[in-house]
Amino acid sequence: MPLDAPLNELPLLVVREPGRTPLVIVLHETLEVGRDGTGLLIDDPRASRSHLQLEPSEEGVIVRDMDTTNGTFIDGERLSEPTRLVPGARVTVGATTIELLPALLNAVPPSGDDVKTTIQRIASDVSSDSVARPAGFKPDATVTIVFTDIESSTELSTAMGDSRWFEVLSAHNELIRRCVKENNGFEVKARGDGFMLAFDSTHRAMQAMIQAQETITGQFGDEDPPLRIRVGAHTGEAISDQDGDMYGYHVNLAARIADQAAGGEILVSELLKLIIEARGEFKFGEPRRTQLKGLSGTYVVFPVAWR
Repeated sequence: MPLDAPLNELPLLVVREPGRTPLVIVLHETLEVGRDGTGLLIDDPRASRSHLQLEPSEEGVIVRDMDTTNGTFIDGERLSEPTRLVPGARVTVGATTIELLPALLNAVPPSGDDVKTTIQRIASDVSSDSVARPAGFKPDATVTIVFTDIESSTELSTAMGDSRWFEVLSAHNELIRRCVKENNGFEVKARGDGFMLAFDSTHRAMQAMIQAQETITGQFGDEDPPLRIRVGAHTGEAISDQDGDMYGYHVNLAARIADQAAGGEILVSELLKLIIEARGEFKFGEPRRTQLKGLSGTYVVFPVAWR
């Protein structure tokens, strides 16, 4: 990719090393990462002198491990061949992480029917790409599927400016991942400010969703404009094929429910509410009857009274 390409067409990466301020890099040519050399130097004892390469291409960013002993990992999976990095995915070298951020933060969104939310894009990715069944999840098991994203993220990035938006987006992603980890969830897919998550326990999924709303509101509720996340969930049988890839009606339903949520809101399906309400631990608002894009008929969804 040429050096003189427009800035908003170049990939943006955020590099996080323990004890250091996150570094944002505009990737305009192949970048070598390691403990020594002329590229990006990282002070990590598990990194090799020349550890990996990041190459911008028409398809995105290609990550190559340089045949290292300790390996390069993408979202916990060791890299065995050159791999395209998608927005939201994390490259790990020892304790150092590298994440691809959305490049077109201040781009003008398409209008009318062409507008797609982050949740819709993730659902579209799931329907067309391989999405591995979470480790430990049985084939054709009942799974609680959660989608989240930031409300009006394009407008927020413009209002905040790139520097502050990078900080906020990175912090938001880390907070979501922390809530998922603390509640034994699994990050199925991430793209920019959006996540698809899976839990083998409806109760833990509810705890994670509420924890995410409380944490994000507590940390970013006083921003001007405030940052608010939309959360939606459904429980059902996420079908897996013989290779362990997840797909199916219930994944699409969870995404469509999340797209109905407003900022600061958690919406769940009627089935999820029926499963969880017997515990008496969670409270819900009045039901809503709604149509979900791409799905026939009407559906009843419930807001979670999490505040």
